[in-house]
Amino acid sequence: MSLIKARNLIYEYIRRDEEGNVEGITRAVDDVSLDVSPGQFIAILGHNGSGKSTLAKHFNALINPEEGTLLVDGLDAREEDNVFDVRQSVGMVFQNPDNQIIGQVVEEDVGFGPENLGIEHDEIWERVISSLKAVNMYDFKDFSPNKLSGGQKQRVSIAGIMAMRPKCIVLDEPTAMLDPIGRKDVLDAISELNKKNNISIILITHNMEEAVLADKIFVMNKGKIEMSGSPREIFSQVDKLRKLRLDVPPATIIAHMLREKGVNIPEDILTREELVEALTKLNNR
Repeated sequence: MSLIKARNLIYEYIRRDEEGNVEGITRAVDDVSLDVSPGQFIAILGHNGSGKSTLAKHFNALINPEEGTLLVDGLDAREEDNVFDVRQSVGMVFQNPDNQIIGQVVEEDVGFGPENLGIEHDEIWERVISSLKAVNMYDFKDFSPNKLSGGQKQRVSIAGIMAMRPKCIVLDEPTAMLDPIGRKDVLDAISELNKKNNISIILITHNMEEAVLADKIFVMNKGKIEMSGSPREIFSQVDKLRKLRLDVPPATIIAHMLREKGVNIPEDILTREELVEALTKLNNR
């Protein structure tokens, strides 16, 4: 059974002038269908304005589709009576962690979500401890969030969602405002949650190297899903990705250029290590 099942979703933004008259309509999500299985790591790619963030907001009922169906853990996300349960099943982490952190101390912030769910006090703190340990932030539980780096703040945001025990976490460009060290910390935390806790991950990103971590990738353009497949299937189509104004991992583009020059190496190389291995095999022949 799919944890998230979307069928033919449509969502439009209506632009109005100062008098309220309709100036134009933009279809941000256009007939999108996809499935997310329990424990699956999904990446959704697309250039700015492709609709990927709008689609992400559907998954925990921040917005509802105007047409189509969306089932989250078997519940119709469009039904108002289901919103609370949908948001318990699917948590959301946004680009700027400062928009989600509200506590004066890290452990208080992480405990805020389960407290609002009416969880008993003792269990709240058990969840706070386990969630902070899961993202390697337990040693900072008594810190003020203001004293944390961007990457550390984002990990606290993820811990806060984890403490509510969701089955899926949607992350909307969570590393966009971070330096390389902070980006690596957050990606490591996401991967650990997926592998060790079997939490489904939906990562919205424009960073191709982040998408390599996923089990499956969806590529969006003008509100539609243009491509879907494993990272190797997607990134082996370099020319098509370029037409969609997307980059590819550096190792993949180097391998593509070498193949165009006649070098016989695989076309589905994703990482620097794979590229080095392929070139080493050539030299040893």
